[in-house]
Amino acid sequence: MLKPVRLADLMDFGIEMKKLVLILSLSLLTFSTAFADAQSDVTARLKDQLAKLIPGQSPSSIKPSVIDGLYEVAYGAQIFYITEDGKYLIQGDILDLKNRKSVTQQAARKGRAEVIAKIRDEDTILYKPKGETKHTITVFTDIDCPYCRKLHKEREAYNKAGIAIRYLLYPRAGVGSPSYDKAVAVWCAKDRAKALTEAKINNKVDMKTCDNPVKEHLQLGEEVGVSGTPAILLEDGTLIPGYRPAADMAHLFAQRDAQAKSN
Repeated sequence: MLKPVRLADLMDFGIEMKKLVLILSLSLLTFSTAFADAQSDVTARLKDQLAKLIPGQSPSSIKPSVIDGLYEVAYGAQIFYITEDGKYLIQGDILDLKNRKSVTQQAARKGRAEVIAKIRDEDTILYKPKGETKHTITVFTDIDCPYCRKLHKEREAYNKAGIAIRYLLYPRAGVGSPSYDKAVAVWCAKDRAKALTEAKINNKVDMKTCDNPVKEHLQLGEEVGVSGTPAILLEDGTLIPGYRPAADMAHLFAQRDAQAKSN
């Protein structure tokens, strides 16, 4: 048999529920704050540990990985993992078997995108379309690399497809090599775009020196994981190693644009 309920009892019950909700909210806030503080302490400790291992460089980020007790450390696009106690360092990919994706490569792509986004056009050698620029690629190039030269011969075809090319100079033989000296000379030319074409297509280089960013370009290449030239970077951080014909790249962008519209 149902018993009648007094209004006063309902009001008391409501008050008690409000108290309970308030207590739970405060408890969650306290737990959340304590958890954030604990994470901050771990991150600071790991940062100190890494400073001893890699002096003079600070990681772009340190954060919990998808695996409990393992932290993801990023130096630009260079990703590795360290245990919470700082005793073990792990290099390699973490694979998401359910989604069949590399968690590590996703993080690396994001890191490359962040690096590329900070590069100004004036710090590159730029070839722009005469009309609308639909997409921009950033290419690490070596003047003496045969496939770099092959790609450069298609610069006009790239531009006609609405794709701008931003070159960063990456002499693979390193600082002080003939390729490095050519890269410096090209950068120091009055018309860098013309000088780069002359160097690549006609092997003509007016050797000169000036303040230049070639060492910085080399460092950027290391940071984003360049291992050979040409190396093509898309705006989303995707790294495409090697030569790609302009038609293939235009097709790739068309597919991406269609997919973006469908989503």
